[in-house]
Amino acid sequence: MQTPSRTAAEVLVAPLGVEPQVITLALDALHARGFPIGRAYIVHTNPSFRPIGDALRRLKAEVPCYANGRPPVDFSWVPVREGHDFPEDLRTEADAGLFLRVLYRTVRDLKRTGRRVHLLIAGGRKVMAAYAMVIAQLLLEDSDHVWHLLSEEDLFRSRAMHADDPRQTVLVPVPVLQWSLLPSTVREILVWDDPFQAIRRQRELQDHQRWRLLQVFWDRLTPAEQALVRALVETQGTNKELARHLGRDPKTVANQLQAVYAKFRSCMGLPPTTRVRSRLIADLTPVLAGRIGPYAHADMGERTHAARKRKPKIGL
Repeated sequence: MQTPSRTAAEVLVAPLGVEPQVITLALDALHARGFPIGRAYIVHTNPSFRPIGDALRRLKAEVPCYANGRPPVDFSWVPVREGHDFPEDLRTEADAGLFLRVLYRTVRDLKRTGRRVHLLIAGGRKVMAAYAMVIAQLLLEDSDHVWHLLSEEDLFRSRAMHADDPRQTVLVPVPVLQWSLLPSTVREILVWDDPFQAIRRQRELQDHQRWRLLQVFWDRLTPAEQALVRALVETQGTNKELARHLGRDPKTVANQLQAVYAKFRSCMGLPPTTRVRSRLIADLTPVLAGRIGPYAHADMGERTHAARKRKPKIGL
C-alpha cells in the first residue's frame, strides 16, 4: 500500500451545498484542533445551477489563503457526474444514487492509499448527510472522523468564510456504528466499485456472522433446551403453555428458560440483566425456518451442492 506523507495523510471530504463557508469554517476548526489537513476533496453537483456555481466560485477564491498555510492545503474538485449525467441538484432517486456512488468511490480510493479521512456532513442537502453516514459505516475506521459543524447565527448570516473568534464555531464529532467488525471485512469492501454491491456484500457477511453466533449458542444448549427453544420460537407461548406443549413441569420450563437466556446473553455479548426473550425469538425464527445461513445468498445450484457437503446444524 502506498504510504502518504504525514500532511497528505490527513484529508477532508466535504459535500458542497449553497453555503461554502461551512467548509472553510470546518477546515479552520480542524487545523485549530491540530489535525494537519493537507488536502480537501469537495464533492459538488453541476455548477450550471447558479447557487452551486456561486458557492464554488466563493470557495475557489479562498484557495490561495490555504496554499500558503501551515500546513498548506490543496483542493480537489469532485463532480457528481457519470458520463453525461451531471445533475444540478439531488432531486430524484437516481441523482441521490449517483451522489452515493461518487462519494463512495472518493472515500474508497483515499482509504486504499492509507489516508485518514475527515468526513464533513454539514452544509449540504440532508440526503447528502444521510448517504455520507452510509459511506462512513461502510469504509471508515476508528482513526477516521465524521464531523458536524455548529456556528453562531450571526456568523452564519454574515456569510463570512472565516471566523474572527474561534469560539463562534464548534466541530461536533459524530459517532459511527461500523458495519464491518473485522479489518479483513473492511479490506474486502474496499475492492468493490459500486456502493450498492458493497452494501449487499456487507449484508451477506453480517448474515453469515449472525448465523455463526447463533450456531455457537445452539451448540451450547442441551437437547432438552433445544427442544424448548424450538417450541418457544414456533408457538411464542407462555411458560405454562410451553410446559403443556412439552409435557414438562412449569418450574422446570422456567429454570430451563433462565439457563437458555443466560447462554444467549453470553454468546451475543449482552449484559446479564438484558431481557432477551423477544430478541431470541426474532433472531432464531429465520434460522429455524432455514431462511438464513451460509448458503442463504448463493443461487439454488450452489446451495444444493454446498448443502450436500455440509448442512447447517440449526433446525435439523
